[in-house]
Amino acid sequence: MSARTTFPLPLQILLWAIANSVAGAAVGLAVGAFREGGIEAPIVLIGVLFGNVVGLTVQISSLVLFPRLRVLPPPARFAILSLVLAAGAVAGTAIVLYFFPLFILRDVGQIVALGAINVVVALIVGSVVYAYEGLRFRLAESLREVEEVRLVEARLKEQAARAELAALQARINPHFFFNTLNTISSLVEEDPEAAGEVVQKLADLFRYTLKASDVDSVSLDDELRFIEGYLSIEQARFGSRLRVVWDVDPDVRSVVIPGLLLQPLVENAVGHGLARVPGGGTVRISARRAEGRLEIAVEDDGVGPGGDPRKLFREGHGLDNVRQRLRTRYLAKAALRIGPAGGGRGTVARLSLPVPAVAATRQEVKR
Repeated sequence: MSARTTFPLPLQILLWAIANSVAGAAVGLAVGAFREGGIEAPIVLIGVLFGNVVGLTVQISSLVLFPRLRVLPPPARFAILSLVLAAGAVAGTAIVLYFFPLFILRDVGQIVALGAINVVVALIVGSVVYAYEGLRFRLAESLREVEEVRLVEARLKEQAARAELAALQARINPHFFFNTLNTISSLVEEDPEAAGEVVQKLADLFRYTLKASDVDSVSLDDELRFIEGYLSIEQARFGSRLRVVWDVDPDVRSVVIPGLLLQPLVENAVGHGLARVPGGGTVRISARRAEGRLEIAVEDDGVGPGGDPRKLFREGHGLDNVRQRLRTRYLAKAALRIGPAGGGRGTVARLSLPVPAVAATRQEVKR
């Protein structure tokens, strides 16, 4: 047995002694059954003692010797193992015969025969136990290596996912700021004061995007305040043509989501849904918890998706970016769906995230 078992050492010794005693008693009974005098208590007792001689030798070797033999080459390992087991069996036999002389002993040859039998049994049992310990050690090493490989693989996957998320998120920033600079450019001649206010708001948004890029998640409240600033810039451009309606359950504002996840949805609603409508329209943003999930909808009453909504997910564009980020972070547990809005006008983008997964750790982004 080995100290690596789940049993405490005293219990190991007790169980091993019981097994040795049972085996020794069985040998004593067998010897008594085939001798002329029949079964006698001293014969059974001697069998129990010799059984523990062999067992104790093997157990001490398994606890002390076996773990140290693995670093040696096989010939040295075999020689040391045989020597220790044989020496332990001989010493144990001598001790038993000294304290409990056998009445059946007539000559030295009989004593030598008993010692030889115990040595052979100790070598056989010890070899079996050593082989078992070796197999268990190799199995434990294999499991440890598999676990290390699994941990390394998990770390590499996490690093790859983080790198991909960072790359996908980095695509949003230039696109967003390019459109915002166009808005500022259009205001410079018409309303320089308003252009200055937009520049200040843009600076605030820029600080947010930089900090949001450094963390895994932001609170929905932070993201909505960012969207509010973004829409205020768009309202400076569209004026009364752009109206915004908020329908956000206060209970979900603390839920965390990936940063800059909603901006492409709002940008699509304004740029593709309302910009082409002469009279403008309304963007409605709603968020609530439903059946353990965070459901966010960005709806406009503009021109509508027109034909197949899947065409909106053009590679490299904002909506495709959001979908890739969701797939990278949540696999199949999150979804983004685009379709016609209710009432026959406009488009609605519905975002569904697993609340337990995204709410596990909150990271604040202060502007």
